[in-house]
Amino acid sequence: MSLKKKAFLPGSRSITLILIILVIFVCMSILKGELFYAATNISTIFSNLSYDLLLACGMTFVLILGGIDLSVGSVLAFVGIVVTMLLHDGTPIIPSIFIGLLVALLSGAVNGILISKIHIAPFVSTLATMSVLRGACYVLTSGFFIVGLPESYISIARGSMLGIPNKIVISLAIMGFLGIISTKHILFKQMYYVGDNPRTAYLSGIASSRTIILGYSVCSLLAGIAGILMTSSFGMGQASFGIGSEMRAIAAAVIGGASMSGGEGNFIGTALGVILVALVNNVFIMFNGSPNWSTAISGIMLLVAVALDLLRTREKTR
Repeated sequence: MSLKKKAFLPGSRSITLILIILVIFVCMSILKGELFYAATNISTIFSNLSYDLLLACGMTFVLILGGIDLSVGSVLAFVGIVVTMLLHDGTPIIPSIFIGLLVALLSGAVNGILISKIHIAPFVSTLATMSVLRGACYVLTSGFFIVGLPESYISIARGSMLGIPNKIVISLAIMGFLGIISTKHILFKQMYYVGDNPRTAYLSGIASSRTIILGYSVCSLLAGIAGILMTSSFGMGQASFGIGSEMRAIAAAVIGGASMSGGEGNFIGTALGVILVALVNNVFIMFNGSPNWSTAISGIMLLVAVALDLLRTREKTR
């Protein structure tokens, strides 16, 4: 039961986040009225959540392992470029998506191997991957957009089910699936033990290297799915997609209960963290703040979340 609560079921952190979100929503509804709670504004908030939710769920796995992944934004963009280029050249949709997801998996596996086998620090290895993939995006596109995508591909994200956009349905379904398997499948459950105490996990017979590679592969795979949904939604591939998204993913995961020191993570909390980060950014814009401050706001929220995480860790060690 303790592991399930740790991974998926809402705890005190989730309840606190729900209360904060409700307070912000009520206050903004009073201060800004229909401008805030209008269907168009709410739709804008939640439509962008679909990408950040996938990235934050992947980041949650990495943080559980005691690592970090700075390459998710670049993986998102690179997979989007690969898929849209294949589609533009006439490759059928399913093979194009399959190749894109394979590229994402390989990117994550490379990160995992660099970290677990060659023992390069996660910050350095994923920073290098981020730079390589982002550079590849600009080389492949020369800075131009890739347009002229098939309507059937565009409809993947733009379509809807019962009035709910497909990209939101897909993201929520994946989050729910990950939350369940993280408490049911032994490979995913082992991530908590590896992140909590790597040496003890090793002495217990857990294949730490395999677990780390799996975690980073899943993280990149989710970034690849986000890239496919983003290019489908916007109807184009673009080298600058995903810039700054790693900051929002880390902030949302930590705010939701994931610990920078590893061993902790809660997918319900992560989802609430994503909503809170998006809501705060929307509030800032509502008060005539520049959208260009979005990354700075996410950074400030991350600093606050990390500071609270450090205080919580110190309290536990006393």
